[in-house]
Amino acid sequence: MELNILRDDLWKDVKELLLFGYGKQGKKALETLKRDFKVIAIIDNDVSKTNVDFDGIPIIGFEEAVKLLQKYKVIVTTAEYYYREIKAQLRGIGLIENDDYVMYQSFIMEWYYKYKKKIYVPKTDITITSLCSLKCENCALFIPYWKNKISFETGQLKKDMDSFFRCVDFVLDMDIVGGEPFLYKELDELLTWCGRKYRNKIGYLGIITNGTIIPGDSTLDIIKEYNIGVSISDYSEFLGYEACVDDLCEKLQEKGIEFKRNTGIQWFDFGFPEKKYCFDEKSAKNHMESCNTICHCISDGRLYYCAVAWAAYKGGLYPDDPKGYVELSEIDENSLEEKKQILDYCRGNIRGDYLEFCKVCGGFGIDNKNRVKTAVQIK
Repeated sequence: MELNILRDDLWKDVKELLLFGYGKQGKKALETLKRDFKVIAIIDNDVSKTNVDFDGIPIIGFEEAVKLLQKYKVIVTTAEYYYREIKAQLRGIGLIENDDYVMYQSFIMEWYYKYKKKIYVPKTDITITSLCSLKCENCALFIPYWKNKISFETGQLKKDMDSFFRCVDFVLDMDIVGGEPFLYKELDELLTWCGRKYRNKIGYLGIITNGTIIPGDSTLDIIKEYNIGVSISDYSEFLGYEACVDDLCEKLQEKGIEFKRNTGIQWFDFGFPEKKYCFDEKSAKNHMESCNTICHCISDGRLYYCAVAWAAYKGGLYPDDPKGYVELSEIDENSLEEKKQILDYCRGNIRGDYLEFCKVCGGFGIDNKNRVKTAVQIK
């Protein structure tokens, strides 16, 4: 997972790009890339998304894009899970990985570091509470199994963000998560502070909610003021709270707030904590590389590589792993070379090449074929 993969003669002076993928990650990446590059077109394999324009940029299918693909550099803006399929398509027309096309996470981190002397990271989240209105058996952060329910102190959350942005110039995507964030009592204060101080350093700033809580007008006004998106993980088809989600969507629409109602969500089977996987050392290295998570998080002055492993530790379910985080306070903010370790870390360059938690977790990778029923509640 090298950081130094872009050849200067091919990438240094790039001013025009193609994006491949117009899903959730592609839309978020586009907002940042548009600031420094001319996006010629967006390519997507889903024909239902094509033959339209977005903000003056045409969205086209692969066959229509073949001639453009031979002319412009391509940034693949999908999850790692879908990258292999796209890579096969691009190789099939003679394009070379890292010369002609590259994953957006690698491009963002390396291009801005090498050519702009800036630290850009694709995604980092912050968890503000483990209180939740649901009790999902296979929660990705194991919230129902935490030994102590926590609403993190607002002062500490502010310190964590200060530590992060002391070393990082820009993050493309930052979600405020829980538990259920709308249960956090000091949410208005935290959002206002973050919006005033750091909104210009965040591409997409969002809140992930399960749609069971409708926030008050004061919270919604702050969300609108600071252009914070709301992502609704809608499990109502399984749990029967459609009316509540409908009301939330109506309120968001009335306020003019960007939101996405996500249904039919597939859940990976992490196994942990009740049915742990058992990867040996060699398998764990390959397993972590397959997962290649971008779900990093900040907590207690640290940047954690894997938010899932962090949750297992924070919930008292698994030992903390010194390989699992970078102490942000130990990085010299005036040294670009020292700050580079954040980029290396986000690329998965970790001592031993895997986290201890990788031995027991199924992960998000293509090697995890197991799925579980969505939002099954613990009785």
